Amino acid sequence: MGALRRLIVERRPGEARAILLEDEFPVELRIERDADGSLVGALFWGRIVRVVPTLPGSFVELGLDRPAFLPGDKLPGGAAPVEGAPLIVQVTKDAREDKAPEITAAPSMPGRLAVWTPARAGISVSRQIAPAERARLSTLLGELVAPGEGIVVRSHAVGARREELAADIDRLRAEHAAMMAAVAGTKPPKRLDMAPGPVERILAGLDATRLDEIILDDRNAFAALKHEFGDRLVLEAAGAFERHGLADVFEDALAPRLLLPGGGEVVIESGLAGTMIDVNMGGATSGRGKAADAVRRLNLEAAAAIARALRLRNIAGAILIDFVTMQNRDHRREVEGAVAAAAAGDPMSLEIHGWTRLGHLEATRRRSLASLADLMLAPAGARRAKSARTVALELLAALASTAYAPGRIELTLHPTVAAELKGPLAKALETAALGAGRPIALKLDGTRDPESFEIASV
Repeated sequence: MGALRRLIVERRPGEARAILLEDEFPVELRIERDADGSLVGALFWGRIVRVVPTLPGSFVELGLDRPAFLPGDKLPGGAAPVEGAPLIVQVTKDAREDKAPEITAAPSMPGRLAVWTPARAGISVSRQIAPAERARLSTLLGELVAPGEGIVVRSHAVGARREELAADIDRLRAEHAAMMAAVAGTKPPKRLDMAPGPVERILAGLDATRLDEIILDDRNAFAALKHEFGDRLVLEAAGAFERHGLADVFEDALAPRLLLPGGGEVVIESGLAGTMIDVNMGGATSGRGKAADAVRRLNLEAAAAIARALRLRNIAGAILIDFVTMQNRDHRREVEGAVAAAAAGDPMSLEIHGWTRLGHLEATRRRSLASLADLMLAPAGARRAKSARTVALELLAALASTAYAPGRIELTLHPTVAAELKGPLAKALETAALGAGRPIALKLDGTRDPESFEIASV
């Protein structure tokens, strides 16, 4: 029997946050915001503005801040892309700082029981459905699907009658026909679908068919989704995270350090080029006998914690893990296996590439949505703030190189910088006052930028 999967969604001013639980343990976190939500799944009437055979692919104008990228040198039906040609596309990947959004010219339209693909032929039934039921559904769909179109049957279509499947597919066909009629005679670019709300986007980004329960505190979203999820959808009052003991989950997932029950810690640092993870043991060291066994136990503990953290924080791309050094190759293989086993349930598939000559474990994780850090923290690679000591020393240098009018010198500065001048740099400040030939007063301003200061004669 599989794990119990529950999704708890809180609607907040300007955003929705969600925690996916498997057997009551948080495994995924999602955030969708009103102003900058994901466009994945959105349909557009676009126009090809540039074909790049060397990629191969095309850039398509959608009316966004930059054109989207359409991979491949063929369109559905085998036609080659032509600059200036209009076409209906669907966003498959959101834009990132260095990459355009990615699209497909073979869009899919999700229904309650199935996903209809007008430009991709074929029938696919969820592998989660038992073989006998899969065969029954495949037979029914063979009677309902027209030539050239396709259907992907969702797992909760188990037991569905022919009439239900037909109604679902007919509704999707009608929506597609209305969309085609809407673009007839119009010039691209144009968005074709209504923008879903943040709660709806969260559910669209998950395999909602595998959720046993969805808890919401948004009455509007509850009313809109009730017909699709039925009794699995539960409406609660605001404050569900705290009520379910999950109030600190997002803050904990942003922490750069994970403390392990055995006493060690895992440090996670993500940058533009990838993610570096360091495992620290504290007092134990690598070596023979008991020390080597202690290293092995801590690294095994860290392996499971790291795999969980990668999924919870949605970290993707290149990952380098610096475990506590192990001389025993069997221990290395065991730790590598522990990472793979702990990541087995991750839908984004962590791929392990082995150990480097420096003893680091290399891995990559498939990218889907933005990481939690990308959503909630300053951009990776952003300029690091100067320390208070650095600012204080720059202030002293400015004092030494400036001529002042008669009177007292007043320094307006942040309290953290003042603390440096009153403490470790007190002697240097006294020397600066002697050099200026007049007293220096500090005026503290906690609202100013810690890196800025003002020097005035009063």
